[in-house]
Amino acid sequence: MKRAGIIGGMGPEATLDLFKKIIKNTPAKKDQEHIPLVIDNYPQIPDRTAFLLNRGEDPFPYLLESMKRLERAGVDCLCMPCNTAHYFLEALREQTQVIFISIVESVLEDIIKSDKEYRKIGLMATDGTFIGKVYHIPFEQKGLKIVDFNNDIQRKIMDSIYTLKAGELTKAVNIFNDVFVKIVSEDYDCLIAGCTEIPILLQYVKVDRKINIFDATESLAKHVVSYCLNQSVG
Repeated sequence: MKRAGIIGGMGPEATLDLFKKIIKNTPAKKDQEHIPLVIDNYPQIPDRTAFLLNRGEDPFPYLLESMKRLERAGVDCLCMPCNTAHYFLEALREQTQVIFISIVESVLEDIIKSDKEYRKIGLMATDGTFIGKVYHIPFEQKGLKIVDFNNDIQRKIMDSIYTLKAGELTKAVNIFNDVFVKIVSEDYDCLIAGCTEIPILLQYVKVDRKINIFDATESLAKHVVSYCLNQSVG
C-alpha cells in the first residue's frame, strides 16, 4: 500500500473534505486497511487567485516548500485539494520524481469515462482558475467545451467561496443557493465543482432540480485511493 501526501491548507476545510472523501472511498473494513497519508496543512500559502490577478504574492515557492516536506516524509504520491493551484502543476512536477495526481486530470478522466456527450459544461470555480485556464486547456484538448457563466453569476460564486473561507458558513450557503438557482436555469449538460469549497456548499443546496455534477474533490479522492491501492478507479 502506497503513502499519499497532501499539499493542504488551501483552505483547511477543503483539505478536510478531501481527507474525508479518501476515507469514504477506501474499501477498508478495519483501521489497518486505510491508506497511510501525510497532510501538510499550510494555510500560509498565498492566495492563488490574487496572484493570477497581479494582486498578490507568488504562491509557487510555498507550494514547492510544502511538496518538499512531503517528499522528506516519504510519500509515494502527491496531490493538492486546490483547483486554482493546479496552474502551477507542471512547474511542481518538474521539481519532483514523485507522481503528482492532478485534480483536473482526475475529473476530466471521470467525465470521459462517463461515456455521455456533454456539449455545455459549466465550471464552478475561482476567477484564478478561469484566468489560468486550468480546466479550459486540458478539456479543449479532449474536445470538451466549457461554457463560462456570465459576470454576475461568476461574481456571486466568488463571493460564496471567499465567504466560506472567512468562516461564515451560513452566509456563504445563502449566497451560493441564490446563485445556484440561476446556474441550473442556464441549461448546462453538467457542472463541475471546480473549487474545493464548492462541494462543501453543495451539501446545503435546496434547488430541486436534477443536474449532473462532477465533484472534483471526489474525483481526486478516488484516483488517490486507486493509485495507493493499485486498483482501477471505480
